[in-house]
Amino acid sequence: MTSNIDFSNWYPFREGEATYLFTIGTYQVPIYTFTMLIGMLSAILTIVFFWMRKKYSLEILFTLILITIPSSIIGARLWFIFERLIYNPADPFPNSAWYEVWNGGLAIQGGVIVPTILNLVYLYFKRELVDYRYAISFILPAVLLGQAIGRWGNYANHEVYGRIDTTGEYTLIWGEALARQMYIYNAADLASTAALRIPLFLYESILSLVGYFVMVWIINLFGLLKPGTTGGIYMFYYGLVRVIMEPLREEGYAFYSVLGYLMLAAGVLMILYFEIPFRQRYAKIKRKYYFDYVIIDRKPYAWLEKLLPSPKIKSVTFETTVENNVESTQIVGMMNRRRAIKKRRPDK
Repeated sequence: MTSNIDFSNWYPFREGEATYLFTIGTYQVPIYTFTMLIGMLSAILTIVFFWMRKKYSLEILFTLILITIPSSIIGARLWFIFERLIYNPADPFPNSAWYEVWNGGLAIQGGVIVPTILNLVYLYFKRELVDYRYAISFILPAVLLGQAIGRWGNYANHEVYGRIDTTGEYTLIWGEALARQMYIYNAADLASTAALRIPLFLYESILSLVGYFVMVWIINLFGLLKPGTTGGIYMFYYGLVRVIMEPLREEGYAFYSVLGYLMLAAGVLMILYFEIPFRQRYAKIKRKYYFDYVIIDRKPYAWLEKLLPSPKIKSVTFETTVENNVESTQIVGMMNRRRAIKKRRPDK
């Protein structure tokens, strides 16, 4: 019980009060900035591993990175500005200016949606070289690692906290050192109003880390699902996390709850679209320790390809796709079985 704790010797942190890693001259480097950089780098390294395994062009990946980094920051900040103008128009940026992203104030939703749209536009023009389904599977789940690390920047900035933890059951179980950092008062209030807060950042960080390992190092690593499906799982999973977390926030925004449900719905649609085989027919190739998927039938897209200015990814052939006799046998065998099944079907 918090009533048994003497808070008189606890330092009250103001909402958004930054913790600094080091100082260079007169410039102080916030821990928040450092965690953002580490989170981005970790996600990029994850993507590089799978990108190289698929033998896609690194030049295309580097271009995607150059698109993603600035657009994610801009998108996250614009989303935050939009939120603040809706819910706190009188003082949308307390203790900072609208452009001071290094002091916090980045909304993950905008940081995912904006670069995703821009990357898909770019991949459309590179469709002969990269299957966008694989790109979605590689990139979106890796974002969870960046989110998990980035949440500790929110911890250092004393933001993304929950309601007052009256019993201490949500906070004290993680130790006094963390609990002291959760002794926070709102920026518009006095320090005397400080109270123990639910460490929402920690719960979201843990959930993001769990989702990352399951989607990336189990499903993607072993190729358990078709290309694109883990991108849909990411949307569903993170939407679910937001729906669960929002009621625990200090300021519950209906806007984010609605967005969470929209992400859930989008995730389900993406999973169905990528996993159900009526859109694409894949040959499932057994490699050393994982399954790979190769398109073997593009008939459903024949009408669309005629309208495009340049050919899309070509149908799989022995020369362009198969790397050894074992793989060619698997593909040919699968195609022969399908032909045999069609021949056995009675004519209507």
